[in-house]
Amino acid sequence: NESKMWTIPKNNLGFFLNQIKGTVYENICKIDSIEHINENADIETTTKIPNIDISRIPYYVKEGAKPYKHQLDFMKYAIDKQQRGYMSGFLIADDMGLGKTSQSINLAIYNKKQYKFKHCLIICNINTSKYNWKNEVESATKGKMTGYILGARIKKDGTISYDGGSKPKIEDLKTGHMYGDKGCPKLPYFLICNVESLRAKEGRKFVFADLLIDYINSGKINMVIIDEIHKNMSPTSTQGKQILRIKKATGHNCEWIPMTGTPIVRKPTDVFLPMKLIDAHNFSSYYTWNKEFCIYGGFGGHEIIGYKNIPRVKTMLQNNMIRRLKDQVLDLPPKIYFTEYVDNTTYQAKLYESVRQATLAEAGQILKLSNPMVKLLKLRQVNGSPELVDPTLKVDKNYVKHNAKMQRMLQILEDIHEAGEKVIIFSNWVEPLRMVYKILIQKYKVCCFTGTMSDEAREKNKQVFQNNPEYTILVGTIGAAGTTHTFTAASNIIFLDEPFNATDKSQAEDRAYRIGTKQSLKIYTLLSRDTVDDRVHEIVYEKAATSKYIVDGVIDFRNNPDLFYKLLGK
Repeated sequence: NESKMWTIPKNNLGFFLNQIKGTVYENICKIDSIEHINENADIETTTKIPNIDISRIPYYVKEGAKPYKHQLDFMKYAIDKQQRGYMSGFLIADDMGLGKTSQSINLAIYNKKQYKFKHCLIICNINTSKYNWKNEVESATKGKMTGYILGARIKKDGTISYDGGSKPKIEDLKTGHMYGDKGCPKLPYFLICNVESLRAKEGRKFVFADLLIDYINSGKINMVIIDEIHKNMSPTSTQGKQILRIKKATGHNCEWIPMTGTPIVRKPTDVFLPMKLIDAHNFSSYYTWNKEFCIYGGFGGHEIIGYKNIPRVKTMLQNNMIRRLKDQVLDLPPKIYFTEYVDNTTYQAKLYESVRQATLAEAGQILKLSNPMVKLLKLRQVNGSPELVDPTLKVDKNYVKHNAKMQRMLQILEDIHEAGEKVIIFSNWVEPLRMVYKILIQKYKVCCFTGTMSDEAREKNKQVFQNNPEYTILVGTIGAAGTTHTFTAASNIIFLDEPFNATDKSQAEDRAYRIGTKQSLKIYTLLSRDTVDDRVHEIVYEKAATSKYIVDGVIDFRNNPDLFYKLLGK
């Protein structure tokens, strides 16, 4: 067993590793280094919560809900850091579904009362989540506080548009008033924007970022929450560079709260930006950071081929983040609901308006039918499966860019699979699921459960989904898979579209929420904003001042002929 030892300059380590890669020496060469070459480090959860009294500090939740213990522990953690002088912020890295949004909103409200913060800015790395933040702010505070999406504008028909691009957002900040109009109320405490706003330019100047710098340095913005910071905010991207420029120009004048459910310690390249925002390190640039934690080799010596000093990154994270896992803090696995609003693509919006006008033209005849709701099917298909309305639209490699719901669904699926979990995708109808299946099988292993299948085929797919870890997705119709059956292997449900009856939806949810459920069930509902989707959702599921339209759980057109026009947005 003769062994040999070489000493090489550490700057040549990447070159050496690249040379032995793919050879017989790759797995037998042991590297002894104080830099912990390619040594992994697991992130630990936060178990030590300071024992401080927060009994007089209110925690805001939705009507009928109560805060969980881990959410109150979050407030103890955050307030304790502030009392000890750490006002730069920290990373919220709680597991997906533990209420990071609720926690950060409550910290922002506390800061407003305790420290007289003027504004809290929420930057969304997933564009459509801005609607969720708006709803969370307003539902938690029972409408007492507003979540204002920068760039919102009032249309002639009284509805709100959020699609004006960067110019109206800049106008809002310059005027300091909602809707860019000094005759309207001043900007409220919670301001919301998407990450693309940081890219807004006039000539060579990034004007939106410049305005944020002015707002922070003048004390108008005192807190910035960045949602899903692990997405779309690489330090080398335009938006990543701008957020780092804002931090450099504003110093310690702002509390930063980056959020992610997936802190990645094994890839230090992902940690540089959030740790920089909260003053957790003093590396002057992304380049110097990577020199410390990455091993370079490959062509020209510029390719990252490994990592080093990972224990140091772990320590940095542990000292500057709060992280709990759902199976550690929840006594019972709850249902956790996510209403995911999307904006129809330009293609869908034009198709929707065409179908809407045609439906309005026939409204008189439609209202004479025993079930007028069936005539709204085409509008719902435009939102979720437009190829069923427009036969010229092909389900090919370019299809997804025309379907906003599919874009958001694919993003959610990435998070679910990153967490190593399974999911059921429900639709009212078979045809949309054919499209979903065709797209998903290109990347995932998928089971099916619809009424068009034989009993034998359905049972086989059911057993495979329940017992084979490689099959992570089940697509099923609410009618076939939404009752009787058990699919407890899933910890996530996505509704591509909602049934008109809330009981049907609840029963479908309970397929994965039964004896044997070991973790929280996350339920995502995809709604196309300002369409029949969210109007049905408001009436059937939120019942906000519209309960008169529901009789025995069913929408009542007979006694409410105006309802049809309401659903059409007229």
